[in-house]
Amino acid sequence: MHPLQSYLQKNSKRFKTFQCMVRIPDQDLHFSFSSTTIDQPFHSASVGKLFTTVLIMQAIEEGRITLDTPVSHHLNHEVLDDLFFVNGVNYQSQVTIQDLLSHTSGVNDYFESKTMDGSSFIDEVLHQPQRFYTPLDLIQFTQKKQKPVGIPKQKFHYSDTGFILLGLCCESLYQASFNTLIQTKIVQPCGLKNTFLCFYDERFNAKNLAPLWMNGVEVSQFTSLSCDFSGGGLHTTTEDLTLFLQGCVNGVLLTQDSLNQMTIFNHKFRNGLHYGLGCMQLRPKDFFFLFKKLPLMIGHLGVSGVHAWIDVESKMSIVLNVGNNQHMAKSFQVVISLLQMMHSMSKRK
Repeated sequence: MHPLQSYLQKNSKRFKTFQCMVRIPDQDLHFSFSSTTIDQPFHSASVGKLFTTVLIMQAIEEGRITLDTPVSHHLNHEVLDDLFFVNGVNYQSQVTIQDLLSHTSGVNDYFESKTMDGSSFIDEVLHQPQRFYTPLDLIQFTQKKQKPVGIPKQKFHYSDTGFILLGLCCESLYQASFNTLIQTKIVQPCGLKNTFLCFYDERFNAKNLAPLWMNGVEVSQFTSLSCDFSGGGLHTTTEDLTLFLQGCVNGVLLTQDSLNQMTIFNHKFRNGLHYGLGCMQLRPKDFFFLFKKLPLMIGHLGVSGVHAWIDVESKMSIVLNVGNNQHMAKSFQVVISLLQMMHSMSKRK
């Protein structure tokens, strides 16, 4: 058995669910492992933000918008009211597409940020499992229960609310549903087999999803999991995400100019993670100085321990799902260990 395959099999025992695919193109190697059924689909969590970002960048390439386009040109006041009102000034007309992509618009985050009344959106999701959330429901949570974190362009604050707005912008730009756009502009060009928007695609069946644990509660069958939409609500697989990452860097989905704009990482998200435009950079050396020779990876992370990373130069990629927001640290241990092994193999070519 190949060392990579052995490592995946051994480490899968540390998690209740474990899906992983690694690919080393210059070695013509790829390995996958699933602790449940082969290539079982799972909820993408915020890795789905990369799909939203690609749709926006494609719209820019097509001349429909620019990074400087005000969001108010495509979304009405009902959607934007109270999201950007700071110290008596309404900044909604100043918020641009770039501000939302870079999480610098000043809008709060419905999913994890504090509320004015002390309520928690995650608790709401867990305690009302049969509730279906529309995109406007998610925006209204921020409108009614949260204050802006600042005025546009002055502060980085990761915001799912901002990405819901981007999804609605996509629908307005193309006059098509977000799921249809995912299918026609990403899934079909990349040849993805099992990726679509949860609750909005006729093929979606929650029973097919891998187990998903949030704060100790198994939520994969909850209707309240509809709380992601364009912030990350995709049904996908490790194979599909691997193909998607390849499509992002090999010219299938984006021009090199678009990729370059996405990957200017001006903001620190967490230790070892920096943020560009709808895209993260993984910096292994920030975790431990001995990792300084490991490549910088781009991609995105999801709250339930979903990882999608690729090295732009070598096209080496890692996709991982552990399906548990309480196992994030362990999921990073797996990613770094895999990266060490893959980097060593690539060097021996």
